[in-house]
Amino acid sequence: MEHDRGRLAGIVLILVLAVGLVSGVLALGGDGGRQMLARFTPGDVADGTATAALSRHLNEDLLGGAALARTARAANWLVLGDLGEQVRAGCAGWLFLREEMDLHPGAASARDRRAGLVAAADRLLKARNIHLTVVVVPDKSRVLAAARCGLPRPAALDARLDRFNAALAAAGVDHLEALPVLAGTAEPYFRSDTHWTEAGAQAVAAALAERLRSANAAPEPGPPVPVTPGDDHERLGDLIRLAGLDRLPTPFRPAGDWVAESRIAMPAVVADDLLGEMAGPPVVVIGSSFSRNGNFIGFLAAALAAPIGDLARDGAGFAGAAEPYFRDAAFTGTPPRAIVWEIPERVLDAPFGTVEETWAARLAAGSL
Repeated sequence: MEHDRGRLAGIVLILVLAVGLVSGVLALGGDGGRQMLARFTPGDVADGTATAALSRHLNEDLLGGAALARTARAANWLVLGDLGEQVRAGCAGWLFLREEMDLHPGAASARDRRAGLVAAADRLLKARNIHLTVVVVPDKSRVLAAARCGLPRPAALDARLDRFNAALAAAGVDHLEALPVLAGTAEPYFRSDTHWTEAGAQAVAAALAERLRSANAAPEPGPPVPVTPGDDHERLGDLIRLAGLDRLPTPFRPAGDWVAESRIAMPAVVADDLLGEMAGPPVVVIGSSFSRNGNFIGFLAAALAAPIGDLARDGAGFAGAAEPYFRDAAFTGTPPRAIVWEIPERVLDAPFGTVEETWAARLAAGSL
């Protein structure tokens, strides 16, 4: 069986390469291709200009170039089960982000340093009477270990989440342990996406609201926030897009998730009754794309019956939303009563980036 799969993959690859070769010859043999080749100088070849121009020309003019690339990706998936460099397959249609399972040099040091930055920010916020609650979103591959079905996850990552949360606890930082919340929720993550579902997001939002109330950091609740279920539709997750399969028809790509996304009427911030000035939201969420998926902020607003400021950013990682927020007028001019800081587990021990180094220097100088 494996031999037959290998032969079929080889045949598909040969066909794709043959079409690509013919298409490339035709593209370079046309008027535009010949004129471009005639303009090249030895210097263009030496400094890479010629190579870049050839690549652009072939990408633009290759016969069915985009379709050819999609065909190659579909063949890799259908014949070999290959999802590319960034995605890994579990069983029963479950997909996982490879980044969750990456090992980084200096991981423990980076993780502990990030915990130190959170503690420093918390001290500065407490000095301003602003409450901070941190929630680390556990890796999908951690929570749904059974759905990996043999897909390996390094044992060195087992303690990553617990050790970070323990460091926060030792520093007196309020935080929500989201792992038991998500582990006790049916299908808390999408099958085809790295993010949590509405079920997972709502469960964590409800636990956060209770956490804020127990810390006397929750705002005065307003009228109930209506939550209306939407219509069922297929949602193609980011893991299908990362695998390069999102533009293929249904039989030739992994299945998406069928969802009925809720419509939530977010409460508005009202003016101060006494002064007539517009106040900021009493609770602000800073975080990553997790905060922007699964209606997380909407469910938090519903659980608190209060306005929530959405200062999360896609791709924010650890500090990509926190660092710019703390120097923005949205914080300095109208500070909230409480801040929820959502952090994906997978970034805890990654190498520090420029934004984090910049913010670390600011925090060390005693400034948010």
